[in-house]
Amino acid sequence: MPASVGGEPSGVRSKAMDAQTLADRRDQLQLVDVREPIEWRLGHIEGAVNVPEEELADRVDELDHGRPVVTVCRAGTRSDESAEWLRGQGFEAQSLDGGMLSWKWAGLPITGPIAEPDPKPELDSPEMQKVHNDFLEIALAVQERFGVGVQPSEEEIRGFLRERMISEGKSPEEADSFLAEMGKD
Repeated sequence: MPASVGGEPSGVRSKAMDAQTLADRRDQLQLVDVREPIEWRLGHIEGAVNVPEEELADRVDELDHGRPVVTVCRAGTRSDESAEWLRGQGFEAQSLDGGMLSWKWAGLPITGPIAEPDPKPELDSPEMQKVHNDFLEIALAVQERFGVGVQPSEEEIRGFLRERMISEGKSPEEADSFLAEMGKD
């Protein structure tokens, strides 16, 4: 576990909850946003409490051991680490898979905009923003398919990408051609 939360790793991997499941069960859960206060103020899920990751160990007594906890951050990394640490403390804890970004992409309500880093000027074009958004969408889809913390093999990823391209209207030949071109590096 990162020093910011304190303690040693629990050895118990947290599981992730998808945005729609969280939305459907929100009244049954404690939603803990582990982002920094500035990120929290810029936009968060209604009903969440802000306990920054580095304060979690000191504020863990504010949480109810009798209710499941779902942690959230911007993209899922900090919240996954925090949920893992909470599980080691005896909580039933999961993280929001994909964080606030997945919540936003699912079209679920937030209290304001999500803090996005300013892009480098050379990357601030509509084409690069589309590449960025496509990459994040695929990364979250891979995570959903194979699980949080799992590193699928190159063959598994290629199979996943092929299926995805075909499901989005590409022919099997077009998908195979794209994957062959991708592998030429």
